[in-house]
Amino acid sequence: DDFLGVDIDDTDDWTKQVLNSGTLTLLADHVGGWAKSTGDGSTDNSGGSLQGNEIFLAESNKLIFFEATVAVADADDMDMFVGLAENGTFATGVPFTASNQIGFLLVEGAADIYANCDSGGTETKTDTTVDFADGAESSSNITNTRRLGFIVQGTGKVEFYVDRVLKTTTTANIPTSALTPWFAAMSGTTTADAAWCDYILVVAQRTTDGMVSYQYS
Repeated sequence: DDFLGVDIDDTDDWTKQVLNSGTLTLLADHVGGWAKSTGDGSTDNSGGSLQGNEIFLAESNKLIFFEATVAVADADDMDMFVGLAENGTFATGVPFTASNQIGFLLVEGAADIYANCDSGGTETKTDTTVDFADGAESSSNITNTRRLGFIVQGTGKVEFYVDRVLKTTTTANIPTSALTPWFAAMSGTTTADAAWCDYILVVAQRTTDGMVSYQYS
């Protein structure tokens, strides 16, 4: 989804949820189309989220490609998740610490971008060694974006990329349940911290009866 519309279709497209009076909106007049989560400005842990349907599953000898471009307003004082996880009710722990996920985490207190695989509540969380910097709306653009992607290779390996550079490979705790795309963020203070998502792209290999070649760069 490239978030090109006027508002989120939360009846037929995405499930949109907010926490503690936060908001989830689409930005007008910003290049490329952006979804924006915003804290309410007076409540800690407020923000918004989007999730789809649980239709992506790690399968033997098949690939799943995921990519999203995101930014955050307060890199060391917010929580953010983008990736694949089980459906759930948006909360301080969901999807950030929820069981069964593959994605990227920003944890309040530092600007580190973590790559995370969790299967049944057991996680492998790895620092990608790349940090977020504070982003902002500048004219018709969003500053300090990061392009976050991963490739699920069968049931035994996930490669994680930041700005299309391979940063870490995980071979443990890859979930075996069906997952849905998520973007979620919440403020770490009582300020109206924002997070932005330009697009979410997920492609899953359907069959294994033909040649598959990829170069992610």
